[in-house]
Amino acid sequence: MELTTKEIENVQDYLASKNFDFIDLKDEILDHIISDIENFMQKGNTFEEVFARVKIRWEKHFRETSSFFFGMLYSNSKIVVNKAVKQFKYFYFLYLAAYILPVAFLKVIPIQVSKGFANSINGFLLGFTFSMLIYIGFIIFKIIQLKQKTTYSFILKTQFFGTIFLVLAVFVGSVFKENGEMNPVFTGFVCAGFTVVYICHHFFKKHKEVVTKHQISKT
Repeated sequence: MELTTKEIENVQDYLASKNFDFIDLKDEILDHIISDIENFMQKGNTFEEVFARVKIRWEKHFRETSSFFFGMLYSNSKIVVNKAVKQFKYFYFLYLAAYILPVAFLKVIPIQVSKGFANSINGFLLGFTFSMLIYIGFIIFKIIQLKQKTTYSFILKTQFFGTIFLVLAVFVGSVFKENGEMNPVFTGFVCAGFTVVYICHHFFKKHKEVVTKHQISKT
């Protein structure tokens, strides 16, 4: 049994009351709820009866929750967080590896270069890091400016603080010690910081793709 236009509007109003405005999930969740209602109505129940029951079933999915992968400071509805975890899980382990592996490698096999070469590398990293921080600032500005929410914009907001590793490694510390030996900790910070930039770039691109697709579908 298909819902009437008015009944579909009631479901849309329910989603609006939950402030569920993630454009990459909204239509999918709307279809799921409508499908649940239609299936129950086939048993002879009225829309009002079924809708009340379905809202109770879906309440747990809209409950605020957080995840180990993003930290307790970042929470959203269970639907959003679950999808975000699926999209981000690989990158989380990539991020850990980017820090742990260089540190472990340099602890076992120290690398030492001339002081002049070390200064050149530090100078390059300083300039490159500054450009990466500008790029992250650009992404933050665009996310704020675009307004539309997606699962990818939620992921992005959880990652911006990670660029502090670049600041620590280049503006506070140094990849090389005074004797030209690579500093394992700060080298790990640099690798982790650049990985965060890559992660932000990846999910910013995904966010833009969803926004563009959504705008085209509305025209």
